[in-house]
Amino acid sequence: MTEEDRLLLNALQQNTQHLFRLYNNLEQKNKSLQEEIATLHEEIKKLEHERLEFGRKNEQLKIANQLLSGNEDNREAKQKINSLIREIDKCIALLNK
Repeated sequence: MTEEDRLLLNALQQNTQHLFRLYNNLEQKNKSLQEEIATLHEEIKKLEHERLEFGRKNEQLKIANQLLSGNEDNREAKQKINSLIREIDKCIALLNK
């Protein structure tokens, strides 16, 4: 083996080691990013649940406000309440089956 071959082999070994270090660093970064993605997905689920809850509460407050306002919107509020009661009755009927 000539001196030039040894230098090329040594350079190849150094480059290979460097590539393995880069690969390991990228693997760790990828794992970290995957964990961050999972955390963000959980946060999105929580926020979506909160959004739905606030939407329901908002709808309930609108109905309550309509009932308390004493104007012509009472008819609409009463219709909504009747609709909710019918929906509850259907659920109860399904549970009794």
